[in-house]
Amino acid sequence: MVATAALLGAQPFTRGAGVYPGDPSQDFAPTLAADSTYRNIALRRPAYQSSAYDYNLTAQLVTDGIKETTLPRWLATTTSQAGVARKNERELLVDHNPVTTVSLRGAKVWVQFELAGGDGPLEVDRIEALGNVQVNAQPAAGWSATVSGSDDGQSWTELGRAGSGERPGRDFHASVAFTAAARARFYRLELEAAGAVLWRLGEVALYRREARVEIGGPYRFTSAWMSAGAGEEWVYVDLGAAATFDRIKLFWLRRAAEGSIQASGDAATWKTLAPLGDDVKLPRPVKARYVRVLMTKPKSPGGYILSELEVWGRGGPTARPKPAQGLSGGGWRLQRDSLVTAAGDAISKPGFDDRDWVAATVPATVLSSYWNSGALPDPNYADNQLAVSDSFFYADFWYRNEFVAPAATGKRRWLIFEGINWKADVYLNGEKLGRIEGGFLRGRFDVTGKLRAGRKNALAVKIEKNATPGSVHEKTFDSPGLNGGALGADNPTFHASIGWDWIPTIRGRNTGIWAGVHLETAGAVTIEDPFVSTVLPLPDISRADVTVEAVLRNSADAPVSGTLRGRFGDTPFETAVTLDAHSAKSVQAPALHLEHPKLWWPNGYGDPNLYAVQLAFETADHKVSDTNEFHAGVRQFNYTDTAPLKIWINGRRFIARGGNWGFGESMLRYRAREYDTAVRYHRDMNFTMIRNWVGQTGDDAFFEACDRFGIVVWQDF
Repeated sequence: MVATAALLGAQPFTRGAGVYPGDPSQDFAPTLAADSTYRNIALRRPAYQSSAYDYNLTAQLVTDGIKETTLPRWLATTTSQAGVARKNERELLVDHNPVTTVSLRGAKVWVQFELAGGDGPLEVDRIEALGNVQVNAQPAAGWSATVSGSDDGQSWTELGRAGSGERPGRDFHASVAFTAAARARFYRLELEAAGAVLWRLGEVALYRREARVEIGGPYRFTSAWMSAGAGEEWVYVDLGAAATFDRIKLFWLRRAAEGSIQASGDAATWKTLAPLGDDVKLPRPVKARYVRVLMTKPKSPGGYILSELEVWGRGGPTARPKPAQGLSGGGWRLQRDSLVTAAGDAISKPGFDDRDWVAATVPATVLSSYWNSGALPDPNYADNQLAVSDSFFYADFWYRNEFVAPAATGKRRWLIFEGINWKADVYLNGEKLGRIEGGFLRGRFDVTGKLRAGRKNALAVKIEKNATPGSVHEKTFDSPGLNGGALGADNPTFHASIGWDWIPTIRGRNTGIWAGVHLETAGAVTIEDPFVSTVLPLPDISRADVTVEAVLRNSADAPVSGTLRGRFGDTPFETAVTLDAHSAKSVQAPALHLEHPKLWWPNGYGDPNLYAVQLAFETADHKVSDTNEFHAGVRQFNYTDTAPLKIWINGRRFIARGGNWGFGESMLRYRAREYDTAVRYHRDMNFTMIRNWVGQTGDDAFFEACDRFGIVVWQDF
């Protein structure tokens, strides 16, 4: 008993409830270690806010190391029906999603956009409006759409008009071309139809020539926090541990006239250190964990805009990479593309200076890497996500790693990406290997002759952001919003990251190297995408015909002949194969006739039996080129092709009961341990099926767990 307890105590099975990945052996995040170097100890540390004007200009940006001198751009929306729109409703008409509508009652209505900030007004020459209109039963003579512009919101000039003498139809589309391109701070679209009762506007788009002028969403990035109000406001930084500091520097775009610098050990009780200033040098060092900028009166009526908060001192943690396990963990670094001036060929050469980049986690999304490195508050806790900038993470990001490649004499080498999002350009040792297109496509690159065995190699990956990210949904009780959005146009991607009824909008939309990266060694012929199918002579289930097939790929410059050999459980098989040079084909082994097979049954119908499957390709000179091993069940599914859908498994009627999965976890941090636990819970609850919502869960570990626990997967597409 004592020995058993000691053994269990020595196994670090979990890192804690709700901490993902839970298995320490699957956690490749850097460790946070104390650092006594004198430096800006607020750099890339979590920041919190009293408020933020929108979802872009948030507290995170005061510690990101970027100092701005130009005002950010921001949007204010006003309608004839409701007046000034709230933060969560401000972008409903400009989010590329016509389903999110604004309702306006009356024969004559209007919507107005104020395009504030920036270095000058944006040029616009056309506005398009989509929606529908409800009209009364009496005939109405025509409709009109008029756009006016203003510099102050008071004096207006008509810019363009469209209309028709006919009664407006239910579906409404107005295209208003301006008589001349305009640069206004305010644009007002006025709609009028004598018989109109209700207008439902779904989208209002501004254009310059043929390009859309983005006025909402995360498209425009400026590194600054902007308050929602103009009274007492604050922003503070968590230094990660009690640290000693003697200097605070503030970089304002709209400064406070009155306020103070404060410190705290618990973020609850604050001590004033000094009045506000641009460069506050304390008379003596102070030790505290939290530093707050308290603002009580703005210098201008527009509130406060702070670009950067620096705290100079010693202490607090810095991120230190864990030892590499292959190409996981180790020396991966990460940086926003806007902060990188070099091109991929230079970034992917050994010795490139990436010391000021973020310590990355691979596999993980960009957002997870920033959280793991200590740069963000936990996005899954309370309302912390509102302090994380949507526009900061709407960017291309560079990943970079240096590693020593082992020798593999006489073999071909492959660099494998199991999953990235959204798209990626891959470079190795100064050379572009190729591109990966889509969030669920594997990348497979032949790096034979490109790897330097026994020496440093440099790998760089440019992750490309989504084209249509949509706008933030808070998904709170007070602000549930509608499901989905424009991100669906970018599929295959993690579509639900835009926000659904079970998930808020994920900053960065889960872009990054979300699945594993590794090197494979093989001969000229490789085995890919194996598949097992079963035919039962129903209703007889005492016999089964099992077929094993796989794609064989020849990467050599000459044809290759050989034999695909394998075992299904204890049953051997083989088939001769000849492959042309640089070709691939699907090869099917002769059907295996199994007597009294151990069938795979769904939960509650029997045991989910699995057979070990082994594959190997041997060349004509009896050299093994490649191998593949996995587990598969003997099972046959049958379906009706008419409604209602009926399913049979191994001849027995199957009743589906189960859960609806979007993601295993919002930031894609589930690994084998989490899938094993979660799917086992499904089994224990007597469920028989999981709906993999729009195929958003793509990890092999998920499907393997479902096989083990007898759970059928309904795979949405």
